[in-house]
Amino acid sequence: MTGAWRMTGAWLREHRALAGLVAAGALLRVGMMAAYYPAFGYFYDTRAYMDAASSGTPSPIWPFGYPAMLKVLGTTGHIASVSAVQHLMGLVMGVGIYALCTRRGVRRSWSALAAAPVLLDARQIQLEHYVLSETLFSFLLLTGVALLMWSRRPPLWLMGLSGLVFALVTLTRTVGQPIAALVVLYLIVRRVGWRRIALFTVSLVVPVVAYMVWYDRHYDAYALNSYTGRYLWQRTTTFVDCTRTDFTPQERQICPPEPLGHREVSDVYLWELDRDRIGARYPGPEHDWLFRHFALKAIREQPGDFAAAVATDAWHLVQPGWPAPARIACTTDLWTMPSGGRSGNQVSNCTATLMARGFQPAGSGGAAPTVTPLNSALWAYGQTVVMPPSALVLLALFALAATVRRRRGGGRRLRDREAADSVLLAVMSLSLLMLGVTLSVIDLRFLVPLLVTAPLAAVLAAHRLASRPTAPDAAPAPTGSPEPALSAEDTAASTRRVHTAGVETSRRKATGIPRSRTPRR
Repeated sequence: MTGAWRMTGAWLREHRALAGLVAAGALLRVGMMAAYYPAFGYFYDTRAYMDAASSGTPSPIWPFGYPAMLKVLGTTGHIASVSAVQHLMGLVMGVGIYALCTRRGVRRSWSALAAAPVLLDARQIQLEHYVLSETLFSFLLLTGVALLMWSRRPPLWLMGLSGLVFALVTLTRTVGQPIAALVVLYLIVRRVGWRRIALFTVSLVVPVVAYMVWYDRHYDAYALNSYTGRYLWQRTTTFVDCTRTDFTPQERQICPPEPLGHREVSDVYLWELDRDRIGARYPGPEHDWLFRHFALKAIREQPGDFAAAVATDAWHLVQPGWPAPARIACTTDLWTMPSGGRSGNQVSNCTATLMARGFQPAGSGGAAPTVTPLNSALWAYGQTVVMPPSALVLLALFALAATVRRRRGGGRRLRDREAADSVLLAVMSLSLLMLGVTLSVIDLRFLVPLLVTAPLAAVLAAHRLASRPTAPDAAPAPTGSPEPALSAEDTAASTRRVHTAGVETSRRKATGIPRSRTPRR
């Protein structure tokens, strides 16, 4: 037992930066469980997720990945099990980022920096306490990335497992579909081999197709959801000019009646919060085609206005100090620590609400947290330790820019493994941002997964710039200098070469074939 304690102490001393971050992150999460027991919820998405979990049927709005987790945890009878599991996921993500970085040769201090945002960011911890899918999505996304990047040439079984994980990413949030497509493109650039790409693709596609078949049994449509058309339609409501487009009479009924310049925020129309409730005129998933046709016509007729609307919202999302409209400010307030009268909200009555302790049906129970010294301290922490969206974007842009420069000592650019990994993570980060504002409204909740991808992309890119390339790009070491330590993969390859040479020598001796010699001149 003494030896185990010594080994543990030695490991903690060696990785003291990570140990300190995990301890601080765990303390914050325990504080959350004590101050805001059992969990935050009764947001619209929360009710829909719990309804789907209770009925065991897919939601027409979101895939069933997160309700499946709720259905499993529902057997405990306590909603606190959801927040506890999600807080544990947050700590595991921090350790996973650190482990992946050190595995890739990144110095321990840099690895700890990459893990710090997901361990300490107040918005990350706040979303872990919500009955919402962001934490599960981030956890699965990091798991899939780590499986692909753990080895220089992942074995086939690891490729298959990663494909299954990215299928779960897609079945947790719809934005996982383009992310999975990015990963397939990354594998092609990495040149991992057609068998690995094929196995990854099959492992990804089969579960998704099976889900679509199951969804068709309930909604008579092979899809992951029946709200894609509505999502795209609500994006066009802020700029569409119905006098310029050849809409059908039916399509004109879902055109916003307000004149341009006086429209509501786009998701007000999506969730039927406008005074005319135009989205309710054709309810149900069976009318999603109508909203999709409207949106595609509007985008074809006004492509510049569509691009400008998306770009403007993306800029507002990362713009420091942007004065958000009341609807967007209210949504943002839901992702800040509440503390009774000290909520600091921009809009009154927009604060996180506590759920009932049992796994109650959606809409029952719920209460505002009372003022205590503990949640007042957490509120103050939440006002300070939050990574700005602009910083996350800058990290992703740095990772992209770093791939343009040659690393020290020369070497290839995008074809090397480090550059491809950084580009994938950076493009993932920017894609998640743009998909969020394209299919929804300005919402800081959609940036939480970037706390996993953007810092990891930046640290891997910085490590690539600071390190010299490996063979064959690297120059030979000077005489008398110590040999660099071999990686596990290099050691295995060397062992295989020695074994092959030994087998060839034994074969020649057994058959009497002399060793070939080069004739002397």
